[in-house]
Amino acid sequence: MVHALKQAHALLQPGGLLLDIHDLPVPHAIEVRSAGIAHKAGWLLDRVDFVNERSAWNALAQVVSEGLFTLEDEREFTFSVYIDDPPEFQKWLADRWDTAYLPEKTIQRLADLFQQAGQNARVVLQVPARMSRLKVA
Repeated sequence: MVHALKQAHALLQPGGLLLDIHDLPVPHAIEVRSAGIAHKAGWLLDRVDFVNERSAWNALAQVVSEGLFTLEDEREFTFSVYIDDPPEFQKWLADRWDTAYLPEKTIQRLADLFQQAGQNARVVLQVPARMSRLKVA
């Protein structure tokens, strides 16, 4: 990641801006939503303790400390990923996040809540993220 940030620095003009958005290295809430009501099913964990997200943050800190960029602003926010049903959610995780871990009790609670919720239910993953605005020094 440091290498990519250094390449971006070389491509940007002095004073140019770089926006970086990464998930925060924390568990993500899983909900079942139906008719405007959200029921917490549990947490999505990471088998390697969100090492990729931590590496990204460390890379940003490194290029700022080296004086390549100045950190102008950073904001935390949460975005939601909507998925049709629990099996699709598990497939989505398997395809996109090989270190994701769903505890067995979360899988069971998710299935139970989804079954109780009715026709228009959706699985919702709440992803906390951070956006950093960096300026070429």
